[in-house]
Amino acid sequence: MANEDPAAVIGADENSTVPVLTGEYANLSAQDTTREGQAAQLRANNLNNADPNAMDVSDDDADCSMIILDGVVMGPQHCAAEGCIKDLQNTRGGAFCEEYEREYGNRCRIRDCARDRVENTLACHSHQAEWKKYKLDHSRSSLLGVKRMLQRPEERNAWEPGLRRTVQPHDADDDVIIPRHNYFGAARFYCVETITAPCGVVIAWVKFDRAESPTNILNWLEKIYPTEESRPHYICIDKACRVLRTAIANGSWDRWKKTTCFIVDSYHYINHRTLDYLCRKWCNPGPLNGSAPNLVKVAHDKNGQPYLQRAFNTQACEQLNSWLGGFESILK
Repeated sequence: MANEDPAAVIGADENSTVPVLTGEYANLSAQDTTREGQAAQLRANNLNNADPNAMDVSDDDADCSMIILDGVVMGPQHCAAEGCIKDLQNTRGGAFCEEYEREYGNRCRIRDCARDRVENTLACHSHQAEWKKYKLDHSRSSLLGVKRMLQRPEERNAWEPGLRRTVQPHDADDDVIIPRHNYFGAARFYCVETITAPCGVVIAWVKFDRAESPTNILNWLEKIYPTEESRPHYICIDKACRVLRTAIANGSWDRWKKTTCFIVDSYHYINHRTLDYLCRKWCNPGPLNGSAPNLVKVAHDKNGQPYLQRAFNTQACEQLNSWLGGFESILK
């Protein structure tokens, strides 16, 4: 257990050497590593020399809580009207909620068209060609319809027809309403975001309409944990460093820093640890320098030899979403 690198990712039974940080903050990172290692050694010495009978650990100090967030891109349907995310009045082929079904009535479902639609169709005489093309593209009996059902979310293939809309990037912070050309079919949420405990129990979930952005995540967390007393000590998410940057930029970090740390899950941290100084210093899920003792514990192998181990399963939400992905096809 000699590895004191605070950027180390601790495995279940090994302590791998982690490469040094590269880039403009490399020297600062090296200084941090030395300083924090010395501080950890000092804490260890003080603990060894302390009188165990004099230690007073309160219940608050003994408890440490963590939640894990992750999103899965599988889009349940909602009302197609711009800015509306209400449930559909008719989930078997409908496009609007009850309010907009009444508002549109018998009108053509092409955007900005005020003509009445032809009976048993959703378009007027002038737009019948577009309606027929939509029906063909979305028919289960057509080859294109079968391929559409089998494709993954946001996947684009050569055999697909040209899209009339612009797809917003996964992490984009601008919730821009992208106009639709028609309202023949329902709109879809972009992803389902879930909060779980490290044991895998679901705590809360929400549907994000356009992007899994740091701003959307922070706003949701504020609703779930409105008071300091309700907030966990650690929030683990694959983009914790981005969420932390956004929180600092918009001022919400002034509220969160009193109670909570944002950390990256162990899998994604491998890609961040040698390139991102902020992530390496503040979002490490298992530092070995003693700066976050609640994230690391000592376990023993079958031979009685001690080894370091992560105290929490930071992949719990990812594992849940992997299971949920098996039900994606029924949401198409």
